[in-house]
Amino acid sequence: MNFTRIHTALLAAAFVSAPACANELSDLKAALAALQAKVDQMEARQQQQAPSNAVTGGDMPGSFKLPGSNTSVKFGGYVKLDAAYDIKGDQGRAVSLADAPLNGSPGARRKGTTTLSARTSRFYMQTLTNTAGGPLKTKLEFDFFTSEGSETWTNSAHPRLRHAFGSYGGWLVGQTWSNFMDVDTLPDVLEFNGPTGQVFIRQPQIRYTLSTGEHSKLALAVENPQSDARDAGGDVTALDRGPDFTGRWALSGDWGHFAVRALVRDLSVEDGNGGNKANRLGYGLGVSGGVKLGARDQVVYQLNSGKGIGRYIQDATPAAAYDASTATLRAQRATGGFVGLQHTWTDALRSSLVYAQANMSNDSGFGSVAELNKRTKQAYANLVWSPLDQMDVGLEYVWGERKTEDGSKGEVQRLQTSVMYRF
Repeated sequence: MNFTRIHTALLAAAFVSAPACANELSDLKAALAALQAKVDQMEARQQQQAPSNAVTGGDMPGSFKLPGSNTSVKFGGYVKLDAAYDIKGDQGRAVSLADAPLNGSPGARRKGTTTLSARTSRFYMQTLTNTAGGPLKTKLEFDFFTSEGSETWTNSAHPRLRHAFGSYGGWLVGQTWSNFMDVDTLPDVLEFNGPTGQVFIRQPQIRYTLSTGEHSKLALAVENPQSDARDAGGDVTALDRGPDFTGRWALSGDWGHFAVRALVRDLSVEDGNGGNKANRLGYGLGVSGGVKLGARDQVVYQLNSGKGIGRYIQDATPAAAYDASTATLRAQRATGGFVGLQHTWTDALRSSLVYAQANMSNDSGFGSVAELNKRTKQAYANLVWSPLDQMDVGLEYVWGERKTEDGSKGEVQRLQTSVMYRF
């Protein structure tokens, strides 16, 4: 056998086939590149030329874009059932210490009453529209916590407006929580009204918020006025001459947050006949915050006080006292607040302990003050289980007491369970 000839033939075949393989591989790569280019082109064309009625994901978590627009829409809220058993002092759907039944009254003698209600359920819609100047946002929210509807038949209730506002840049215009409020400190309780002494109010306003540092903001607002006053004859009529002015500076970080709040308001009234007008300046100050104590505990607190602060403090008596005969209006002092401990037992189990109090001054000489509240106190203890991220099941004990100027007292005790489904 001639090995030299065989070796030469193999080398010649290799040199001939190598360029052919290389050419095939090059052609395959070119074909793949062309195919990928066509796919990219088709995807780009589909994004740019989506049907006008196509629904796509929005720019907020859980939102979608309105077809043919740049507006993202999100729907949310919760369905909640509150089942309350009033051990002492019939309170109905929610605890209101301002008019808790006094000892010895028929209401105080009513014990062991039961109430089931779904009226705290709520629904909201949020939108976000990206513009050249930044996002434009709106929110509309309702619940059903109203007094109409017969419990004998249908338990019907009209929707109740909670929030209706828009924001753009640093501006917010519409109805929402007062700027004098610190929403981030509201304790985690099941009872709907929450603790006495807190600042808790929603109203129309125009607000501007600006950054004062990497972790701090200052918000200034003009808000809807409503002069709340009392008089001997009961004919006092509020005159809302100018808006209430509020300011809030807040600092936040990994440790929690802290806020300082201020309120200035004009209190103006008349005798109900268009005469004997009087006015007085009302004001209020507040400090509030939340402090994290490790990974599982947080303390939240509020302290609010002022002269003529009135309706801004939950369960407080009127902001001013009026004497129509002398056209005298005097601002009344009120102080309130709470402290709460929120503890997380496990990822699905948490508790809150809250103590709250409000103290009021009621000047004499403007009618009887005997039945006006001098002090209210309240305490909460609960356990809340969240088997799902969208579901809460809780049990809570609520105690409350009010004391009037003549020394009378009224006490309420409630055991409440709630089930909430969020969407």
